[in-house]
Amino acid sequence: MIDWFGFCPDFHDASIERIEVASGHAILAMRTFRTTSEVDAAGYFICDRHALVLLRMESVTGLKLEGDAGSIISELIIRRMTVAVSPAAWQTCAGPQVGDIEIAFESAVGLFGTIYAKDLTFELHPTETEANG
Repeated sequence: MIDWFGFCPDFHDASIERIEVASGHAILAMRTFRTTSEVDAAGYFICDRHALVLLRMESVTGLKLEGDAGSIISELIIRRMTVAVSPAAWQTCAGPQVGDIEIAFESAVGLFGTIYAKDLTFELHPTETEANG
């Protein structure tokens, strides 16, 4: 990830392409890019290093999503849980435990929420350069 973008990305303005949840696993697929300090003739920042990034979550322990299907991420937080969430917050499962990974995303528009899992891996798939914006 750092090799491709040149830094650890925060995924601000990434668009959620899809979320898959099946058999205790989940995938969050985001289209993202690097914003450079350069501007084009119209005054827009030039974006490069476009990629499809997949967050693969294994052994999902909790899931809370709200909003509609289209989504532009304003903030993505990934952290290890240091305190368990109260089981009362979860009607159909035990919920996240200490040591689980929390993947939370806020949205400028559309879907937002949190997914908790035991394991998380990242995949990066470079895509063709797209128009600025």
